[in-house]
Amino acid sequence: MLELLLRSRKFIGGLAVVVTIIMFGIIGPMVTRNPQATDLPRNQPPSWEYPLGTTSFGEDVFAQLCTGIRNSLFVGLLGGGLGTLFAVLFGALGSYKGGWADEASNFVTNVIMVFPVLPLLLFLAYVLQQRSLFLVGLLIALTGWPWAARCVRSQVLSLKEREFVNLARISGMKDRTTVITEVLPNMLAYILMVFVLLAGGAIIAEAGMSAVGVGPDRFQCATLGNMIFSAIQYHPGVPHWSYIWWWFIPPGLVLTMLLSVIFVLHAGMDEVFNPRLRRV
Repeated sequence: MLELLLRSRKFIGGLAVVVTIIMFGIIGPMVTRNPQATDLPRNQPPSWEYPLGTTSFGEDVFAQLCTGIRNSLFVGLLGGGLGTLFAVLFGALGSYKGGWADEASNFVTNVIMVFPVLPLLLFLAYVLQQRSLFLVGLLIALTGWPWAARCVRSQVLSLKEREFVNLARISGMKDRTTVITEVLPNMLAYILMVFVLLAGGAIIAEAGMSAVGVGPDRFQCATLGNMIFSAIQYHPGVPHWSYIWWWFIPPGLVLTMLLSVIFVLHAGMDEVFNPRLRRV
């Protein structure tokens, strides 16, 4: 599988762009100014001294962009990782066990699925006045996993009838052990694809929450969504927020590029892991 992935142009191209963005998020904050410092000239357009200009508060936009990439990726990893864990717990264990366990996990999944997720996130974020990156990522993870659990459940229902699972069951292996040692290893590729989509969805959700002012506190931590919100909301000294284009266009471009390559990466993985597409 690894050899097929390395031969996929979509996967390699998407991975290269994602790694480049990640490196900006890791190395950038180490070599740039303090993104919260307000001691620079205000509303300066891009120049050699300020590559992406400055904000209306005197902050370095390039420093904020690098830190915002890191923080948005953290929310994506946290929301995607916890969301994948919830999807596996509710989608795999209950469906393999069957009976009341499957009905209970299905009930919880369906209840969360029918809730309007974005309004619920906005309400929870509004009620919780102190919003950290971890809290926002946790809220996104708690509300974004049901569709993935349904997909995992369908895969487990198919795998549980295979011969190697029946052999493990006949040998007296416990259900939990069978799921962990026999079923889930055969779903690692599928779970990885679910994680990629959930991480991308978490980044979108955080950007949407921040863009309407209920994301992490922008004076405590910069995110890509917070930068867009701040550019629209806070623009003293300029006639309109669109005049300070260097404040909101860079995070918008990075968000668009990051989410686009995530779905390209997923498409490349799907072509390799999906037997039907692989034959084509």
